[in-house]
Amino acid sequence: MFVSALSSPALWQPFLTHPIFRESLAWIATHAASAEPGIYELGQPGWFVNVHGYTTKPEAECVWENHRQTIDIQYLIEGIEGIRLLPVASLGEPTLFKAESDTEKFAPPTEVGHLLALRPGEFAVFFPGEAHCPKIAIGEGAPLRKLVVKIPVRLIS
Repeated sequence: MFVSALSSPALWQPFLTHPIFRESLAWIATHAASAEPGIYELGQPGWFVNVHGYTTKPEAECVWENHRQTIDIQYLIEGIEGIRLLPVASLGEPTLFKAESDTEKFAPPTEVGHLLALRPGEFAVFFPGEAHCPKIAIGEGAPLRKLVVKIPVRLIS
């Protein structure tokens, strides 16, 4: 996992050097504030942005997930969101796999994962094998607006 603020490129540019990461983050910088909810294709099959919103909820109601062949860049536009993180090996066997969205779902783990509080203007990069549990309320449940860039691993390899 990698976390940074989009407004601090000196912190993330030395590490996210692949053109796919650079173009994804440039799209976010240019469009995130004004993008309407929906899917935005980014020029290669499977590489897209999903702009959406929801209300955060108690952690016990949130679901763990992993992506086998997809990297997520999750960027918060408005609100605050808790996201737990654990290595996928800590979760046991998936309870569900959706091939069309490359999403594995898991039962709640017995161990506590790291908690990230994502704030507006910040992004987190989740790689395959880094299971995450988004939608966690920090305090009371509250609406948020975010986007997720989906990057097929084959575009980076």
